Amino acid sequence: MIRRRTMLAALCATAALGTSGIARANPSISGSSTGSGGPIWIPNYGVGSVLKLDPETLTVQQEVRNVGDHPMVIKALPDGSRMFVGNFGPGNPFTWNVSVIDMPSGTVVKRIPTLGAPYATIILSRDARYLFVPTALSMTQVIDTRTLEVIRTIPILLPPGPAHIEVSPDGSSIYVMAAAGTLTKYDAVTGAVQAPPIFLNGTTPGWGALSVDGNTLYTVNFWAGVTFVDVPSWTVRKTVFMDLWSEPISATITPDGRQLWVCLYNSDQVIVLDAQTGDELNRFASDGAAVYAGFSGDGKTAYLSTVSDGAPLIYFSPLAGWFHAKQQAWDPFMWNLADLDASVVAYDTSTLQPLRKYTTKGAFVAGVYPG
Repeated sequence: MIRRRTMLAALCATAALGTSGIARANPSISGSSTGSGGPIWIPNYGVGSVLKLDPETLTVQQEVRNVGDHPMVIKALPDGSRMFVGNFGPGNPFTWNVSVIDMPSGTVVKRIPTLGAPYATIILSRDARYLFVPTALSMTQVIDTRTLEVIRTIPILLPPGPAHIEVSPDGSSIYVMAAAGTLTKYDAVTGAVQAPPIFLNGTTPGWGALSVDGNTLYTVNFWAGVTFVDVPSWTVRKTVFMDLWSEPISATITPDGRQLWVCLYNSDQVIVLDAQTGDELNRFASDGAAVYAGFSGDGKTAYLSTVSDGAPLIYFSPLAGWFHAKQQAWDPFMWNLADLDASVVAYDTSTLQPLRKYTTKGAFVAGVYPG
């Protein structure tokens, strides 16, 4: 249940913040590119730090310690000045916050308290002016990335339990995926419901993605598949069903917008889907539980976060009989994550062959990548 809260990133430039190659890398995903020649920054969920890696060698250049309680996802501003880190901090209200890191120095400069733990992902608007933070108390809080203050709080009521949100390209709407398996459209400023909940043919949509043109939403249902939603008509266009216990946890659009890489947490696999048709193009086995895939700006390299399986949890399900699950996913406070092996593995996206690997203790989720 914890793994579904892991999440995504990538970034675009704006007139206000300057134009860069980041916008060309993948304009649909704001906040996860460090620009051409930039490093990888990735949060270590298991130990509370953020690592700076050389993308060519995957060697550690810097470690930012004491970032927060279980940092999950990083978003970076296109001018390379700041990163925002969502700290899940499930057990302690005093650690519910978003950390702000000065990128040139690699130091934490502020912690912005949130009403509830940043539950799943944090999302930048495409102009990078606002950071949207869904929380475990069923709210979405909006942070001004210039003043570093919470400027409004949007209650999520239909239904409660935001697990992931996406922001429309013009920043006027947010699309909220709730744990019950629904998608609702809200006004990003007033919080008014703009479109009623629709069912996603699955439950616990813990991650999502949005096409470059903003017309297709992809929701990743932990049980079990990926649903394609046509935004203009507000209807489900297609659901790609997967094995019930494969546990898709995240999905990332490639920089060219043509493919969707879906990480299957419990199956230790990555499935590559056609982003338009939903057809399966390929799949490959990961070394450990696949958590999140980020990409270089040219799309030639994928950086896959994985975590070692650890000891299995065996339980009985009326749906599938006896079942083996990954123990760390059922540890409510993630105490054992620091004892697991976390890896970033670089893959050639044309051959799907691993190129290089970095491994340490902990658990990696979603970072920012060279654009």
